[in-house]
Order: sequence, then C-alpha cells, then structure tokens
Amino acid sequence: MKTTFAIFLIILFLIPNKTFAQKRKFRPIIGTQHEKNSDVYGLSLGFYPTQSNYKNLNRTYGARLEIFPLSFLYFLAPKIPEIQEVNHKIYGINLSTGTFQGIDTHGISTTLFMNNIKHSNGISLAGLTNSIEKGNGIMIAFGGNGIKKGNGIMISGPYGGYSESFNGIQISFENYSTKINGIQIGLFNKTKNLKGIQIGLWNKNKKRTLPFINWNF
Repeated sequence: MKTTFAIFLIILFLIPNKTFAQKRKFRPIIGTQHEKNSDVYGLSLGFYPTQSNYKNLNRTYGARLEIFPLSFLYFLAPKIPEIQEVNHKIYGINLSTGTFQGIDTHGISTTLFMNNIKHSNGISLAGLTNSIEKGNGIMIAFGGNGIKKGNGIMISGPYGGYSESFNGIQISFENYSTKINGIQIGLFNKTKNLKGIQIGLWNKNKKRTLPFINWNF
C-alpha cells in the first residue's frame, strides 16, 4: 500500500500541470486586466479587450472598470459570441463601456453599449445588447438579447430576444427561441420547441399558430 502511494506521488509531480505551473500575481486594492495571471482584490482597470488565452486567467474580487473608446463598434459582432476560452473571472461588479472577451461574471455586469461575454451569473444590464453564451439570472438589454443557453428572466428592447435554449421568462417586442420551457411575452413570439405559454399579438410554436395566447405542454 505504501509503495503504491509513493508511486502515485512521484507520477503526480512528474506530470506537467499548467495550473500548478502558473505563477499568480497578488494585487491588493488596484490592478489591471492586462497583466497575466493576476488576482486583483479591489479595483481592476481595463482599457481594451484582451484576447482569450488558456495560458492566462485573471480574477477580480471587487469591481472591474473598463473604458474602451471604440466600444460602439461592437454592434458588428455576431449575435452570440464564439469565445473559446475564459480569461477573466469577475466576482462582484463589472462596469464597462462595452465588453467583448472571454469573461465570466458572478454578480452585476453593466455596459454602456454591448456586453459580449462567455458566462453571466447574476444581473446583466446592457445599454444596447447582451450577447452571452450561457446566462443565469436576469438579463436586460435596451436593444436586444442574444443568449445561447439561459435560465431566468430575459427582457429585451426593439431588437428582440433570441435564445437557442432558455428556461424562464422572455419579454420583448419579438421573442424567438429554438427551445423554451416557460413563458414568452411580446407582440410576436416564435419557438420550435415549447413547454409553456406564449402571450402576444401573434404566437407560433410547432403545434399551432394563434393570436393572443398559445401553449404547449
């Protein structure tokens, strides 16, 4: 038994491990998101989006503030981001003119223009659009929402609310979801796979198309 345990320890230390190999930087009070593998306890500053990279993971415990002058150009991005890796985890508040990178938020995220991130857990508020690969909580956008997979409440403006898979409530002028378990409320509601209720001027699902109210269970 002791021999087996000793062999296991030898193998453990001989196998390269990128997590153990990374040297993390501790930054109290203030730091930047542009410094690789840093843990900021306080305020993290950003001035432009950083490229997703599995060799780099920054973490902010507190607040992240990003001011990028070209954030208004994010409307050219796809409806749902194709972000491969997470390179920044935020536990607290994200304040940004516009976010477009591999970010996980745990708390409150507010952006002036677009919020184009990997994951959102909590509240995501965007002046223009939310584009999130996976969202849990409340997602509000004065323009529109594009959520690949979501759970909670999605409230969208005139651009509409889009999701591939959603559990909860969608509210917008126009709602579209490939699959939804819950409620769609809007002028126009459409889904291929519904388990719930649609309330609006025109409602369509795989079973039927009806004005005012539609359903499928």
